[in-house]
Amino acid sequence: MTPMLRCATLRIAATLPIVLLLTASACISHTTQRAEDRPIAELPKNGKGLIIHVTDEMIESGGSDTVRFGRLHSGEIAVLSLWLANETEHPVVLSDYRRSCGCTMLEFTAQPIAPNRARRLPLTFDSRGEWGWQLKTVDLLFGESKHPLRLFIEAEVE
Repeated sequence: MTPMLRCATLRIAATLPIVLLLTASACISHTTQRAEDRPIAELPKNGKGLIIHVTDEMIESGGSDTVRFGRLHSGEIAVLSLWLANETEHPVVLSDYRRSCGCTMLEFTAQPIAPNRARRLPLTFDSRGEWGWQLKTVDLLFGESKHPLRLFIEAEVE
């Protein structure tokens, strides 16, 4: 084996475990994360994050809410904790979400949220490449609903 070929082979052998680790971690579904549930009465009252109240009416006919990230610098990645509060008398399952652009991401589990419990959902807004007032949408899809809950994501990017 030539020295040049041996060097290339060693580089591949050294990088392969890293590539496999990154591939495996990228393939882990967002539905396998551990749920952080709390009783609704214990939700933070200090204004940090946003509480989204899930009711029977909202599950049946959909609804909307606004999440404001405020003023961000271009290139900043902001994370806001949303709390999905189940105010129904039956478990609620957030099965998926749709987003209007790749600059938003929601972390969630597809495990049921028990009645009178709330689950924390980190919502990320990546302002790279964005300027000025931004309005994006994220539709939350519940397993038993035909209509999504539409979240309007608002930010002012400087």
